Amino acid sequence: MVERVPTGIEGLDALMAGGFPQGRAILVAGEPGTGKTTLCLQFLLEGLNRGEKTVYIGIDEKPMHILQDARTLQWDFQPFLDKGAFQILDVSKYFSAFHNYESQGAIQTTQIVQDLIGFIKNCQASRVVIDPIVPLIFNQRRLPEINEYIRGLVFDLEDLPQVTTLLTSLVPVGTNTFSQHGIEEFVVSGIITLRLFKLTNKYVRSLMVRKIRGTQTELSEYSFDILAGRGVVLRQPI
Repeated sequence: MVERVPTGIEGLDALMAGGFPQGRAILVAGEPGTGKTTLCLQFLLEGLNRGEKTVYIGIDEKPMHILQDARTLQWDFQPFLDKGAFQILDVSKYFSAFHNYESQGAIQTTQIVQDLIGFIKNCQASRVVIDPIVPLIFNQRRLPEINEYIRGLVFDLEDLPQVTTLLTSLVPVGTNTFSQHGIEEFVVSGIITLRLFKLTNKYVRSLMVRKIRGTQTELSEYSFDILAGRGVVLRQPI
């Protein structure tokens, strides 16, 4: 029987037989402003409150900005940072170095994956967020190497049976895709999609569990709010 990892997101666990399947990689996909990072931080905070170790790997955003954004939601990660239960890894410069190397040859995708997995193992984390899965600096002309990187990363993450990972992916505005590069959704074990839609004179955020392998899911879309102290809170189906 697959162990379930509670998400800490009000209303979500009931849609997935109790939470994310342990040891799997889940894609959180959505346009800018849909709440991807908030949902991921909420998942990590739930683990910290349960005594787990967690890691946030930031690629396109500074760690100080992540902590500031969390504080606006009345979430204080500092005590967990101080005692080493929570780690923030800023690998933006690391990826930039590989990006600058592009003109000289292929991106060393295997080395990138090995280093990221090494970071996670050293932290002994049970919950990990990689936000986003692919840096925005990599362009479509490197798609074969990007695909190799994504496949290698997801497969190696799921070889860590105690580690449950959320990977964010930016969905281009105005498209019906599930990911930025078109490969992410095929290799992960689950997909959570977030979107904005217009309701009368305002925009509303919504969430759908597109797939969770080995789990019967209800293909309904739910509106949600982002509230101080509570984060993402699912409301009624739409």
